[in-house]
Order: sequence, then C-alpha cells, then structure tokens
Amino acid sequence: MDIMDYLSLLSFNTVTVAIVVVLLILLVSRSLQWPANLPPGPTGYPIIGCLPMLKNRNLLDVFRELRGKYGDVFCLKIGPKYTVVINGSKALKEAFVKHADDFSDRPGGYITEVILKNKGFGGSSGERWKRTRTFSLSTLRDFGFGRRSLESRLQEEVTAYVDAIEKLNGKPHDLKDLTVQAISNNICSITFGNRYEYSDEKFKRLISLFADNFRLVATAGAVMNYPWVRFLPGDVFNIKQIINNFDKIMAFVTGHIEEHRSSLDENSPRDFIDAFLVEQQKHGMEDPVFDDMNLTVVVMALFTAGTDTTATMIRWAILYLIHNKPIQDKLRQEILTVVGTSRLPSLADKPAMPYYEAFITEVLRMGNIAPLAVPHGAKKDIHFRGMMIPNGSMIIPLLDSVMTDSEMFENPYKFEPERFLGKDGQLNGKEKNVIAFSLGRRVCLGESLARMELFLFLTSLLQRFEFLPESPDKLPSFDSTLGLVRASKDYSCRAVKLS
Repeated sequence: MDIMDYLSLLSFNTVTVAIVVVLLILLVSRSLQWPANLPPGPTGYPIIGCLPMLKNRNLLDVFRELRGKYGDVFCLKIGPKYTVVINGSKALKEAFVKHADDFSDRPGGYITEVILKNKGFGGSSGERWKRTRTFSLSTLRDFGFGRRSLESRLQEEVTAYVDAIEKLNGKPHDLKDLTVQAISNNICSITFGNRYEYSDEKFKRLISLFADNFRLVATAGAVMNYPWVRFLPGDVFNIKQIINNFDKIMAFVTGHIEEHRSSLDENSPRDFIDAFLVEQQKHGMEDPVFDDMNLTVVVMALFTAGTDTTATMIRWAILYLIHNKPIQDKLRQEILTVVGTSRLPSLADKPAMPYYEAFITEVLRMGNIAPLAVPHGAKKDIHFRGMMIPNGSMIIPLLDSVMTDSEMFENPYKFEPERFLGKDGQLNGKEKNVIAFSLGRRVCLGESLARMELFLFLTSLLQRFEFLPESPDKLPSFDSTLGLVRASKDYSCRAVKLS
C-alpha cells in the first residue's frame, strides 16, 4: 500500500468515525430534549431515560417519591418514550372523566398491535373499541352481569368451591388454584355456556396458560419501549413464550367458536359466543367488529380481566380475615343474623349487611390490586393543566395515590372497615372514594360481576368455615408482588368447618 492509498484509507476512516460521532451526538441530544411545557420530572440519562431509577425498586415507592417532589402530574422518560403519571382524586377525575375524549385511548405496543391485531376492548382504541365495548357490555348484561338472573349460576359454583375446600379437612392448603378455577368457571359459564370440573385437565391447562401469560406480560415491558429486543437471540423477554401461549389459548377459544357455530340457534342464544355469532350474521364477517378474531380476543380479555383480579381479591380478603380475628367473627355474626345456616347467602341479603360492605371496601382499598390501573395512551398532543402531554406518551392513572391518601383515609395503611360506617352502623359515603375499578370511560367492564362474586363467595366461606393460619405462630405475610395486578405472596391457611 503506497502513501496515497494509506492517506485515502485514513481519510475514509476519519470521515466514518466523524459521521458516527455526529449521529451519536444527535441521538443523545435528541434524547435529552424535552418538549416545551412537558410535565415536570427527573431528567434521566441519554437513550435509556429513567430505567436505572426503576431497577430493583418497588415502582409504587418510586412514584410516591416523585409525586412528593414534582406534584400530581409528573413525567419521566423510560427508554425513548415519555410516561406521564397522574395522581390524586382531583387530577384523575379532571383527566379521565372531564377530559375523557383526550384520555380514553390505549398506548398500543407489540402485544396489542402485532399479536392481538388491535382487537378486543382491552387494548384497542377509537371507533372499534367503542363498538366492541358497547356490544360486550350490553350482551353481558343480557346474560346477567349485575343482575339477579346470574345468581343461580354463581351459587352453583360457590357450592362446588366450598365443597372442594371442605374436603381439605381443615389441613393447611394454598387456596389459590381452587379460587382461580372457581372464578374462571363463572366466565366459562357466561361465554361458553358450561362450567368445568376442577379436575378437568383441559380446563386446568387453559388456566395455566392464562396465568403464565399474566405473569410473563408483566416482565415483557421492555418490548413496549424497545420493540427491537424481540429480535435478540433466545427469549430474554419471554416474547416467544407469550406468543406460543397465546396461540394455544386462541386455539382453545376458536374451537369453542366453531362448536357454537355448528349448533347455533339464532332465536335462542345460549351464551356470549352465540350472541356474537348472531350479530356477526347480521353485519357480515367483513365488519371488523364482528369477525372471529375480535370475538376470540374479547373472550380472552374476559378471562384475563375477570379471573385473576377477583381471585386475587378473595385471597387478599382471606389474608385480612386471618390477621383480624375480631373482624372475622363480627362478619360471621352478621351473616348468621341475616342469613342463618340453612341456606346459601343471596344477593337479596346484601342490603342488610353493611359491615360486609365496609369490610370488602377496605379489602378493595388495602388490597389495591390495580394500583397502576391499565395504561392509557396519548394519540395526539394533549394540553392539560397548562402542560403538554406529547403524542405517543404512555399515561398512567395512579389509583394507588387515592387508595393511600391520608387526607381521604386516616391512617391509610391500617386495615379498618369501620372507617366506612357511621354511628348508625350504615355506610357513611366514604366508600365512594375507593376507585378500585378505575374511572372514566375505561372503568372496569366486569365491576358488577366482581362485586356479585365477592359477596356470594366470601359470605358463603365465612358461613361455613373459620379461617386460621397454617400454624398459630406462622401468620401469612402481607408481602406482595406487582405485575399486571398487585397480588399477595402465596400462602397456606386452614379452613376449619364450623360445627
């Protein structure tokens, strides 16, 4: 190589390095640029944003600290995206109720857009979401959501559930799997028209797949902010496993859809799938709201939203009963006074049981199972309280900021059902401050069913059993795990049949 070739190569390498350096500087400077009037928050680092701040820390603790420093509306950058967190009852209502048109969309993402094709009512936005939610809510009400007509189906499941617990003979046992199966069966009854035996292997496999994805999706958040990570070798962020699980769940649901289609009676729909297929015939499968994929994703959403949440709340309730024997005794006395022992509790008994209402409200507040709600998304620049939330931002309604608000709830970390009762022993109105099912247009579609289930299951359990720790010197911990829901750590207890 002569001197000219060497100088030419040196010049080329120098230019290449210079270009790379300039690009890196532009990338870093862009990552440090914040739009004007953005909500206040920590600056973070180039490219990765505030990720180091969140590593190995309780996210709720981090958000509580940031609220104390920056106020009710703050922003942090996680990777390349902005995340805006809204705190406190006033700000939450102002955003998600008063300005619902701006704050009711979902943020999208790989799972929603690529795997679920923007279908269903959980992760979709716009007109398709509105039509899907309207149809789903109307149809679910026709099949008993929030109405006494569903009670006999729920009581059938209650009976199977308490009978299964009785067979444990008061021995220490983790009731998690039984509880999930029972609540899942209620969704099966509404969507498929039948329930499954707890020993059914196909049913157990389905629940296992949902539980696995519920856990894995919570750890796959990196894909939301760094979509390219799914192309890395192996399956570091569990995306391949999530897709594999979704494929199996979809196959299960589509099998039921085909069975229903082959035996459909348009004049007598048996369940949610039948009702959807009748509507599909009216609109045609070219309607994106009434195609099979949308039905499949809706059914999956009903299972996801309607099983783990209610089952988790029942497990929190039992945990608080074990730790608070006087409260457990007082609840049982109310049940015995109103219901007795010769029949199952009924929804007609509920108005006469204010202490139960106070108890379950406190479980909803302290259990705090959806502290981050489900993220919303900005589909355009949103102007709010003199600040600007940029298009593409993720928006988190921090329900935890209400549940732990010391101005609303004195001694907020103390379990105290009496806070919701007046001197007359009736509810005092403070229960309305507990927004466990979120708020605005994205309020939980299954709230009425969940409240029915919680009442019938918990009162029936207390009517038949006394709940004790697995040993007198081993009370279960209040430690929790935060994924898509805030769940108690696994624990065993003794359900001792009352004489």
